[in-house]
Parts: sequence; C-alpha cells; structure tokens
Amino acid sequence: MNKLAKFIIRYRWLIVIVVLAFTGFTGYQITKMQINSDVISSLPDDDPDAALLKKIAIEFGSNKMGMVILETEDLFQTETLEHVKQITETLERIDGIISVNSLTNIIDINDAGIGNLVDIYDLPDTEEELKALRERVFSKEMYKGSIVSEDGTATLIVFSLSEDADVKDVATAVMDQTEAMNLPETLYYAGSPMMVTSIAKLISSDLTLLLPIAFLLIAVILAAFFKTIRGVLLPLLTVAIAIVWTLGIMALFGYKMSMISNNIPIILLAVGSAYTIHVLNRINEMKDTDRKKALLKALIYIFIPVLLAAITTAIGFMSFIFGAYLEMIRDFGIFTSMGTFFAAFLSLFFTPALIAGFSIYSKKAAKRKNNHDTPLLTIYFL
Repeated sequence: MNKLAKFIIRYRWLIVIVVLAFTGFTGYQITKMQINSDVISSLPDDDPDAALLKKIAIEFGSNKMGMVILETEDLFQTETLEHVKQITETLERIDGIISVNSLTNIIDINDAGIGNLVDIYDLPDTEEELKALRERVFSKEMYKGSIVSEDGTATLIVFSLSEDADVKDVATAVMDQTEAMNLPETLYYAGSPMMVTSIAKLISSDLTLLLPIAFLLIAVILAAFFKTIRGVLLPLLTVAIAIVWTLGIMALFGYKMSMISNNIPIILLAVGSAYTIHVLNRINEMKDTDRKKALLKALIYIFIPVLLAAITTAIGFMSFIFGAYLEMIRDFGIFTSMGTFFAAFLSLFFTPALIAGFSIYSKKAAKRKNNHDTPLLTIYFL
C-alpha cells in the first residue's frame, strides 16, 4: 500500500492528465446517448409471454398505433364534429402517418351500400340530423363503446404510423399540432407512440431538474462541514467525472437511458461524494505540514476502507443483475456498480493527485491542528 500511495503522489500529473483525457472521451460519447422509453422492449426474450407480446406488437402494429381522445359534454354537436374533422385532417398531413380513422371519416355499411358515416363536406347541422347520427352510432356495436363512448361524451381518433416513421417525431407532432388548435374540448393521448414519447420527455426532464438540485443539496452539505470553496468543489468534481464516465461507457456500448437508469447520476452523486469526503477528512487529520507526507499517510490509512466500502456497495447494486426481470433493471445494476467503482477510484487516485499537483494542502491548517484549534471537519484547503 505504501508503494501505491507513493505512485499516486509521484505520478500525480500523469493521473490528472489521463483522467481528464478519458473524461473528454466519455463526455463526447454521452452526446450519442439515446433514450429508451419503450417498456415492452425491456421484457426478457426468454419469457414466452413476453416474446409473444413482442411478436403481436410487430405482427399487428400495435406499437405503431396512436390515439387522440376528444372529450366534451355532448359529442353530437355540429361544432364538435367540425373539430373532430379538423383533428383528422391535421393528423393526415403529418409525415409518417399513413391512415387516420375517426367519427368523421369512418366507413359505414348500411342498406344503401358502403359509404362514410358522416359526410365531411356537409356535416349534420340540424337537430334532426344530429339526432339521426346519434341513433345510427348507438345502434351499431362497432361504433358504440369503440369510436364513441357509451355516454356520447368522447370519441376516438386512431392513427397508424408507417414502418419507417420516427415514432417520437410523429407523436410529438401530433401532440404539438393538436394542442396548437386550442380547441374547447379536452384532448387525451394514448397508444404506444404517445406513451413512449411522454416517458422519454419525463426522463429528460427528471435529469435536467433533479440532477442540479441534487448537486446543490450536496454542495450545501459540503459547505456546512468544510466551509471552503475547494472543500465543496473537490468532492463534486470527483463525482461529476464518475457520472460522465458511467454514462459515457453506457453510450459507447450501445446502452440507452431508461426510466430506471436515469436515476444512476443521482445515486452516484450521493454515494460517490461520500468516498471523497472520507479521503479529504483523513487528509485533514494528518498533522504534517508537508503535504506529501500528509497525503502519503492518509492514503495508506484510508485506501483499504474506501475500497471495501465501494466493493460492498457495488455488490448491493450487482444484485439487480441476477434477480431482475426487466432488462432495464439489470442495466441499472451493471452501470450503478460500475459507477461506484469509478467514484472510489477517482477519490483514491484523482483527488490526492490534484491535491499533490496543485499544492492545495494548507500548512497553516495543519499547524492549527497541532495546536488543537481546528474542529475535526474543518478542511485544510484555502
């Protein structure tokens, strides 16, 4: 252990350069990270029921079908039918949508032959015509409870996507363009494309919202204990690099961000910062005014405890790999345990290398320590 500690101090600049170079490489890989919000794709292929569900989705295109639900007090009003028509025509103009079925364009079979249930060029506008349409709809099981709700307050507009369509682009266009119409009725969205897109947005918003909040909370706690800028920045820098490495490796090997793995950065922030705190606190307890001697003694003392702490934590996360049903949970276990080791490695190698390389160790603080003037958690960084 003494040799390893001396190696870290002797080759401090090499360690810093290698870490920063690898951080740049993995950071670039993160730009290629994709989001997987499809829960079905995470089901295991060796489960017969899951395999059948995936096959049905492919064969019958259920993962390429979306719905817009329009709800109002009374569907059978001329203005409402006009709005259904507008939505239908709007969806038909979106690239990637190959068919749209709604109350205003659905095929109807009657005694006179085959035609449309509603004449889109001459919508019902009298009380008698609207009443006749209501009776016609509720007289057929194929309409009642499917295209139109049984209480006559909602209708379904179903659209299908082409095989090569970008699901998220189409779903986003559907929601944006229909919401932009500012209709008085309430609109809801359903179907695999809409669900996948909504989950992807939630994953992105969670990361952009929760990660800065977590960083801020950890920074406040560090500031309360260490009371200096460097005492706050070193743990945060270390764990930020660990997060970049973890997400970069994920992207490099083709893994996608899921609704489970988007929690990895938050967890690593909490777990990883603790390792650096242990290292810094041990360095603070050293009574040598010479930073190299203090670092050497601290590393010899703290290396094994931090390493064992990382191993036990990683083993806990590894349990997800062997006991999880969903692939996204197994991926979470793999990369959270990997990130834990990254955080421990950086705490034991990168942080001491920075301290040694940039002479951050404070001789004055060490002298105060010898005089018993300094609280235990007051850091030795100016």
